[in-house]
Amino acid sequence: MTELEAVPGVGPAAAKRLRDVFVTTAEILSVQNPSELQAQTKLGEATVAKIIRNAREVSGKFGFKSGIELETQQAETPRLKFGIESLDKKLYGGMEVGSIIEIYGSARGGKTFLCHQLAVRCQLPYDRGGLEGRVLWLDTEGAFKTTHIRANAIRWGMDPDNVLGNISVAPIALSSQIEEYRDQVQLMLAEGEFKMLIVDSLTGLFRAEYTGIGNLALRQYSINNLLNWMRRLGLATDAVFIYTNQVTTKIPTGYGTANPSAPVGGHVVAHASDYRFFTRVGAQGKRKISLKDNSGVPEFDVEVEIGWGGLYGDKTEKKNTERLIFEKLGSLNSSDEKEGEGERTQKKVSKAKKESKTEPESPEEIETEVEKENTEEDLSAEVEVSKKKKTSKEATA
Repeated sequence: MTELEAVPGVGPAAAKRLRDVFVTTAEILSVQNPSELQAQTKLGEATVAKIIRNAREVSGKFGFKSGIELETQQAETPRLKFGIESLDKKLYGGMEVGSIIEIYGSARGGKTFLCHQLAVRCQLPYDRGGLEGRVLWLDTEGAFKTTHIRANAIRWGMDPDNVLGNISVAPIALSSQIEEYRDQVQLMLAEGEFKMLIVDSLTGLFRAEYTGIGNLALRQYSINNLLNWMRRLGLATDAVFIYTNQVTTKIPTGYGTANPSAPVGGHVVAHASDYRFFTRVGAQGKRKISLKDNSGVPEFDVEVEIGWGGLYGDKTEKKNTERLIFEKLGSLNSSDEKEGEGERTQKKVSKAKKESKTEPESPEEIETEVEKENTEEDLSAEVEVSKKKKTSKEATA
């Protein structure tokens, strides 16, 4: 990132005003809206136009380039990988930095699982398909789960505590809160440590708050404004923006079949993303991931397994990795008070696997096995107490 003072026309007084409104680098300045910046800083119209134009020249991100130059630049651009070989191969090595990634689908499709997986992989080195950066997470559905982060960290050979410490999560109750966090997010991304922003989900709150056809235009305007901000900030910082999107049933106006998985947001959301993925439940509990839109990659479908540690390319990989995660399940508890509980849970899961001679296929099945063991222990304890009482009465008699 380039200091503001390196931009011609930005003196100490102007730099202070810019920093007061969270414009801290030349790259951030280069993507600002002139009218908005003028209203925020109270600088003159001509001054604002001049320093923005100069910032674009200083950043080196704008201006005409030959196709050969762009080809070289794109080949050197870091890419974020899912860690699923079949998926990353079809994406030609992953998703470029600075991209906006949309993951939409119905409930249980694996959208939030993918977000957890990418939040962990973002922290990996570049040569392992990561971005060597921290993560910001705006949680509108209360779906962020530390256990899934820890399981993913174990899967990728990382320290779970360090991984969790590198993810900053903010609960969101109203869509207006996303607007309130914009300046803070911009500042944190500009500092360079944070390389990803996840919004799970983007459209849910807008659907709940802007109801009725009369509010549709305002809703679309608000969403478009937010997505445009992501686009400009991605260009300035090379951060990756990921958001999940809900679906709705689209009823045809004439003949035809209704589409039960039409993404919410219409054309505004459709045009905003660089990578648009559609996830849904497939046969035998698998998940299907389809790339629906990208300017450089043809559409494709990939079938994956879902479980502890995220999504997997095949069942064997999932089975082997989950075995490792189960072995370290006790270390998933972050506090000392939970260590004993984690060890007991690990023993119960191991016992359940031995007795059934099969491994649990999902987190839900693991919880069921543990609950079953707890119930059996409670019943055993009650039987023991009953026997002791009976023996005591006989001895007294």
